Amino acid sequence: MCSSKNLYLKIYHAILPVVNNTQECKSITKLILNYYFNYDMLAIALGKDWSITKEEEKVLVNVIQRLKKHEPIQYILGEAHFLGRCFTVTPDVFIPRPETEEMVHYIIQENQSPGLKIIDIGTGSGCIAITLKKVLEKSGVYALDIAENALKVARENARKFDAKVHFIQADIFSDAPLVGQWDIMVSNPPYVRLSEQKLMPKNVLHYEPPQALFVEDDKPLIFYTQIVALAKTHLKRGGKVYLEINEAFGKTIADLLRYAGFEKVSVKQDLQGKDRWVIGTLDALF
Repeated sequence: MCSSKNLYLKIYHAILPVVNNTQECKSITKLILNYYFNYDMLAIALGKDWSITKEEEKVLVNVIQRLKKHEPIQYILGEAHFLGRCFTVTPDVFIPRPETEEMVHYIIQENQSPGLKIIDIGTGSGCIAITLKKVLEKSGVYALDIAENALKVARENARKFDAKVHFIQADIFSDAPLVGQWDIMVSNPPYVRLSEQKLMPKNVLHYEPPQALFVEDDKPLIFYTQIVALAKTHLKRGGKVYLEINEAFGKTIADLLRYAGFEKVSVKQDLQGKDRWVIGTLDALF
């Protein structure tokens, strides 16, 4: 028998040397206690007694061991939070990030008209497409990915949230994945250069799918070039493109859109003040 507070402290101190960030360590500890014991911070603050079984102790030991190997807590629990929803995630998909939440929130604020036709290119877990469909209910939302395993996760999330999203498996470089005209294209494509691997934390580098992360150093804009070409052809006049980016290429990607005939092009910063997404509107007269 121990108090929930003591259990919190035991987990916290066990993983702190690996996480090496007090705020992140607190968040992970809370996630573990909530997931396995349904304990929130109020229960922990009250220090309620908790009798942990041998099986529960084994589970906790396993979780801590996996964390010590730098495995992301989201993959251990099989879920990640994104704008108030808990999405299923596996090592086949990139873990949703707060920066992407900011972009999606911005898309929702800017696009309240009913009947929009939206496509998410490189959908991964489906968090962008599904969130847009749940909020912009009268929009037709499509989600494209090359990887069947990623689409399997995205479809599971769509069923979980009863989101009527249409899924497309295609390679944007070799297939003809888009038919017709769209109001919005959104993408969070791979944008981390291979040379930047040395800057990546181990939990990202060793566990998240490299095909969702990395691009060759000599082709850092390969996905953006292709997506902009698709947008120029398949966006309606006045349609918008939203691209999450590597902070090093904000101006370059903005120029790429301008050269392709987009107007109202802007580079937006995330909450850390880093260039994080680029927005453009296809010139109605171009």
